[in-house]
Amino acid sequence: MPRQIDQLPPDATSLARRLAALEREVREMRAARRMTAASVGTLRVYADDGTTLLAELGPDAGNGGGGLWTRGMQDPINMSGYLSSGQLQFRPVENNLVADPASIYYDSDAFQYSDLVLTSGAVNPSDHRALLILESLFDGTAHASIQGEDSSPCTFDVLGILTASNIAYGTINITPVANTPTSFTINGLNLMGTTFTAFATAQTTLPGTQVTGVGVTSVSATGLTVWLTRTNTTSTGISWMVMGI
Repeated sequence: MPRQIDQLPPDATSLARRLAALEREVREMRAARRMTAASVGTLRVYADDGTTLLAELGPDAGNGGGGLWTRGMQDPINMSGYLSSGQLQFRPVENNLVADPASIYYDSDAFQYSDLVLTSGAVNPSDHRALLILESLFDGTAHASIQGEDSSPCTFDVLGILTASNIAYGTINITPVANTPTSFTINGLNLMGTTFTAFATAQTTLPGTQVTGVGVTSVSATGLTVWLTRTNTTSTGISWMVMGI
C-alpha cells in the first residue's frame, strides 16, 4: 500500500507548479460559474475571494422588477459604489410620455465648488422642472436652494414644523403701568445672521382704545426688548418674532 508521503511531489518546484495549476483551475471554475449566471440574464460581481457577492444586475422575479442591487455594508467587506461627475436620468420605459426626464446631476471642479442637483423632470415641454440644489464652496460655506428651472418660482410645502437657526419667536405677557410704556426684555437667543429685524403685536380686541402702542428695541442675535403702552394695568399677551439675515 503506497504511503501518504509517496503521493507528494518529489521536490518543492513540482509542488509549487501543482499549487499554481490548482489555483488556476479554481479561478476558471469560479469564472465559469459567474458566466453561467450572466448567461441566464443576471450579472453578478464578486469580491476577490470569488465567493462574497458584492453586486447583482438583472431581473427580480420576486418583486416583478429588476435593476442593480449593491450589497453594501456587509461583514467583512463594506462596499461603496462610486459614480464620476455626470448625470443620472430617469424616465418611463414608454417613449413620448415625459418631455424632460428627472435626473441627479453632480459636478465639481475639485477646487472651488461641489454641486449636487436633483431635478424633477417635466411631463409637458412648457412645464418648468423643480430643482433642489446642494452646493459646497471652497470658502467653507454651504448652500441649499429650491427653485424652478431657469430660476422660476417654485412652491415649497413643509408637512410639519419649519424651524430655522436665523428665526426665533414666542409669546410673553406684560403687566403695564397705566398710560406708561412698560418693557420686557427677552434674552438667551442665539440667532444666525448679521442684521436683525423684529416684530411684535398685542393679543387684544381693544387696539387703539385701551392698547395704544406696541414696539421693539435693542434687537440683536441674543435678544430684544418689547414695549407695551395701555390705558390700564391689564396683563397683555405679546407675540414677537426676530429674523436674522
